[in-house]
Amino acid sequence: MKHLLKLTFILLAVALFTAASAQSTGVFLKFDINGKTISVKSNEMGGYNNFEPGDEEVRPNNEHAFYVATLAKQMYHLGITIHTPPHTAPVVGKLPYVQTVYNSDAPCPGAHISLTIMGTNYDMFASTADNVGHFEITKVAAGWVEGKFEIDIPKLFATNDDEVLHITNGSFRFKIEKEKQL
Repeated sequence: MKHLLKLTFILLAVALFTAASAQSTGVFLKFDINGKTISVKSNEMGGYNNFEPGDEEVRPNNEHAFYVATLAKQMYHLGITIHTPPHTAPVVGKLPYVQTVYNSDAPCPGAHISLTIMGTNYDMFASTADNVGHFEITKVAAGWVEGKFEIDIPKLFATNDDEVLHITNGSFRFKIEKEKQL
């Protein structure tokens, strides 16, 4: 009986430690671009959860955004916006890519990725409805969202198909923010 009680306490301690360490990993964003791994620190990240009431051109939705902050000392400023039905949180599953303006006929839920490369000039890229790649939310628990992505992302206002970046091995984790209405 003494050994059973001791074993129970050990298993309980392991379970509590595992749960605590899973919650303490915090916010992260990591991806490969042009053969280089980019890992963004949590203090360089921002996010929001805005309710967008929509109109005849824009679909009503919640925008769960997670992005590299403007003042971050990063060359690659990547942003992810997950569009969900109004007043809902993201759920586990594969999402199609959508364009910058979330049209009334866009799939819901949907994911949008934008990328700005900082330098002498700013190069801007954004997902469209027909991007090659995948976006998947792999876990939603205790107010946190985790997932992975890959995308061939075109340059904004590009005139040919040569201006595409290949982002691979993308992974992220962010906290669902409290909903705000615009």
